Amino acid sequence: MEHPVAAGALADLPSWLEIVREVEPLFGPMAMFDVTLKTKIAQGDALCVRDADGRVAGGLLVGGELPDLWIRWLAVRRAARGRGIGAALVTEVIRRLGTEDTLSLTTFGADNSAGMPARRLYARLGFLPGEMQPRGPEGGTRQLFRLVRK
Repeated sequence: MEHPVAAGALADLPSWLEIVREVEPLFGPMAMFDVTLKTKIAQGDALCVRDADGRVAGGLLVGGELPDLWIRWLAVRRAARGRGIGAALVTEVIRRLGTEDTLSLTTFGADNSAGMPARRLYARLGFLPGEMQPRGPEGGTRQLFRLVRK
């Protein structure tokens, strides 16, 4: 099934915040996420896939500037997981890269079973695991993943 990726809009804010509440146990506290999201929407750096009812099923925030982009946040609504929405979002960011660009992100460490679907997605899309990062706010391990287009 194809999942059209669209720019996030201010009208999506309540829907995004529902997803934030769902993933906070895994991601850790995300104070001021609404402020960050509003900024990213204004900058054109918030992407989403909406469900048939117009709610955000999954969202992604991009940071950095070419040639070095970062996925700063990616989450899919629990009820919509396993349907390719995360892959559609990441693939859209990859599509925007040039041949000499890099896309990086920090994801859960290999010891976090709840984070394994994300790790598998990134590996499937060509990202390579890198160095370990500081632990997340909830205390879990984190690891850098990078896709280099050279």
